[in-house]
Amino acid sequence: MKKKVLGIVVLAVAALLCTSFACDAAEKVFRWKYQQMRIASEPGMAYYKEMFEKTLPAMTNGRLQVKMFWAGELVKSADSLDAVKSGVVEMIGMPCIYFKGVIPEASIEYGLPFGIRTPFEMYNFMYGKKLPKMFGGWRAIDLLRKIYAKQGVYYLAGGVDCWPAAYMFTSPINSIGDLKGKKVRASGLMITWVERLGGQGVYIPGEEAYSALQTHAIDGITWGSAMGMYSMKFHEVAKYFLWPPVNPINHLTILVNQKAWDSLPDDLKVALEQAVVRAGLDMTAHQNWTGEQWGLNQMKKAGVKISELKGADLEKAEEVAMQIWDEEAKKSPECAELVNMTKDYMRAMGHIK
Repeated sequence: MKKKVLGIVVLAVAALLCTSFACDAAEKVFRWKYQQMRIASEPGMAYYKEMFEKTLPAMTNGRLQVKMFWAGELVKSADSLDAVKSGVVEMIGMPCIYFKGVIPEASIEYGLPFGIRTPFEMYNFMYGKKLPKMFGGWRAIDLLRKIYAKQGVYYLAGGVDCWPAAYMFTSPINSIGDLKGKKVRASGLMITWVERLGGQGVYIPGEEAYSALQTHAIDGITWGSAMGMYSMKFHEVAKYFLWPPVNPINHLTILVNQKAWDSLPDDLKVALEQAVVRAGLDMTAHQNWTGEQWGLNQMKKAGVKISELKGADLEKAEEVAMQIWDEEAKKSPECAELVNMTKDYMRAMGHIK
């Protein structure tokens, strides 16, 4: 009898183990491609590499494997939205300014001139809960997810990989009037802002920007802010840094093909979002924000001078910016909602009246 009972127990345990192994073997492994807007040599990308190569596999027990590709390796940056919509790649991480021709709200999302001031404020604006008797609850990411869903993509994350955007010039900017006639390499609403003040916005590929400054084909440039422009060695040919940054915050937008997103189990969705948010915050805290002060200090050592807008000049700069906000708000109902949310946030923080 004892032998019979023991045999039954052994068979039951064996059956349980076989079932467990079968379930493990049946678990699907998702293998995705992710097109990044940056290049491998950018120091802060070490955080993304570690996240995709170590952290995410550990979080998902190897069930979600995302291979990161650098700028232009799979698709051109200008074609990235179409690539993720069609499923050529499952994920992209791009400045949303690339999408403004298709998504009018993208210009606002990317960063309004003299808008939200710090990465912490941007994170709160995007994700913050309503705190009783305090503030919060804007949750701009909910609106952005509705906007991007119209394009057949899921808005995974934004507002965590942030950087400021400022100008450097080959001659001093002693007043706001000195912008008149300046040819400036810029993008997005920073072009609009400088043109309203009498400058001329031009687009020049990054690989041609240094020589354009050196030969005075252009008078000024933005490439992120101090950290980015120091890495491009613009301080060698442009000795005047305009303060404060015109766009206090620009940020990366990470999109996922909708069908690919829907195919993920819930636990992998949570893991992917949390991993991407962490990598973006690490990138911001080390390279894009504290690195900003480091880059500015390095350029000062190389002879760069700060041209600071203040008093009536700063008031004029902000007045022109607010006019641009109102113009952007007229482009769609969602644009109006996004601008109004930003104004409400800025009032709560005491940045505007």
